[in-house]
Amino acid sequence: MQKTITVSILLITLFVSVFISGCLDVPKNLIMPQWDVDLNIPMINRSYQLSDIIKKQNYIYVDTISPQNIIYQIKSNNYSQSVGVSQFVSATPSSSSPTTTVFADNFMHNLYIQFPDGIQLDSATFSSGLFSYTFQNLSATTDTVFLSIPGITNTNGSTFSLVVPVPAFQTVTTTTPINFANYSYIFPSKKQPSFLKNSIWFIVEVKGALGSQANITLTTSNFEFKDASGYLPSKSLGIKSSAFSLDLGNAADYRDKAYLKNANLDLDAVYNSPAINPFDIQVKNLSIVGIRNNGQKFTLTIPDSAQTFIFSGNSKHFSFNQDNSNIDSLISFLPDSIKVSAQYVMNPNNTTGSVTEFDSVKFSANFSTTSIMALRRSTMHDSSDINISDENTRTKIKAAQSAYFTVNIQNGIPLDASIRVTLTDSLWNPLFTLTNSTNNSDSIFVDAASVDQNGEVTNQTPTMLEVQLDSTQTEMLSRSYHVKYTVTVETTNASQNPPPTVAVRPDDLIKIQVYGGVKFRVNNDNLK
Repeated sequence: MQKTITVSILLITLFVSVFISGCLDVPKNLIMPQWDVDLNIPMINRSYQLSDIIKKQNYIYVDTISPQNIIYQIKSNNYSQSVGVSQFVSATPSSSSPTTTVFADNFMHNLYIQFPDGIQLDSATFSSGLFSYTFQNLSATTDTVFLSIPGITNTNGSTFSLVVPVPAFQTVTTTTPINFANYSYIFPSKKQPSFLKNSIWFIVEVKGALGSQANITLTTSNFEFKDASGYLPSKSLGIKSSAFSLDLGNAADYRDKAYLKNANLDLDAVYNSPAINPFDIQVKNLSIVGIRNNGQKFTLTIPDSAQTFIFSGNSKHFSFNQDNSNIDSLISFLPDSIKVSAQYVMNPNNTTGSVTEFDSVKFSANFSTTSIMALRRSTMHDSSDINISDENTRTKIKAAQSAYFTVNIQNGIPLDASIRVTLTDSLWNPLFTLTNSTNNSDSIFVDAASVDQNGEVTNQTPTMLEVQLDSTQTEMLSRSYHVKYTVTVETTNASQNPPPTVAVRPDDLIKIQVYGGVKFRVNNDNLK
């Protein structure tokens, strides 16, 4: 039995040896297997809030108090201009009494000089007022002229008076006019007739030899008042203009790019007066103009009720919106300064009242807008590194069969976006820019997020795109170290006038992923 088993094993061994030697050709060197491998190269994987793209500027800030969640607002500081009315409390023309001959007859003679411009005063305090006289003695003896002004008192409270000797046949004239500065005036109602309220009352007495006489000439000019009560006739103060600057900073970058909506301009006009019964002031032809430093201007359309008005009380408030003006366009203009001009008319209805030199009309203005806006274009620049670990990998990429880029974008911003991606070498020199093969554009366009009728985002808009590289670009990919890219956003149909608007919130998000794919064949040479 043992012999039979041994013979069988020998026969099987011989058979196998013959079969292998006859049917198989065993190679001297083993051949390693080959297979295709995909290499992924991350380039961009970032999310941007709209606040990253539209950087915080002067006037552009995030309002965290808004009940509608945080939302962009554009606001100004308060700006104001004051227009004094000191012109109104001045009567500079000179007035003279007729030359009057007064006899030395021991009688007091009344002379009157009218206030310039038909002024009728109950009381006043002079800031200036010039008085001069000429006394001509027509006699052979010295005369003395006594003069007083019952309505005017000096700083001590004494009635203004003077005593002037005039030599025989001589003329005495004031070499320097007397200035009534800080003197007070009160109409002497008990002794001066009311129909002469428009005049200053002078009392003159000449003393000298019996029958002597003197010619008296009195002159007043340059009346200006610290305060005055009574009747001051209507007077135009002319057109007053002043401009206040806006510190726009980088907000100027949004000029001609953003169309703002829901803007408001609040204008407050205040008549400041310490007087008890101030005169009315009429503001005529109010004009508000936005001015850029290059000379460009934009005029606000103002309703008739705000163009010309009379203060009733001491303040007026105007609110301009798109329903009664073109305020949206003015704010979108982003001027460097705002110029406010108007003609001012004091006491337009010719009534009595009071006024002081400190009276003024002050205009205060500030504007604001919520971020219901159309953005014509805003661009953000960024960069990232390409993480290719070693030169061996770069060699493999250079010899790759094919290469491509995948771009994946989730747009949650209610603005159209475009992405431009450029690869650079180690010194940031550009090598090539990804090209969208569907339209041969060097930018990848992304539709805005879906919005409702109020411009609020309802759904993100996804975009997936694969860009195939040619052999030249694949070779340049092997030499790439950095990626430079821009993200540009703008409102859909932004060129329309006015363009459609959307609600722009700073936490709106756009997510961008870009990565490269390289396919190469692994073989023995690759592994060496």
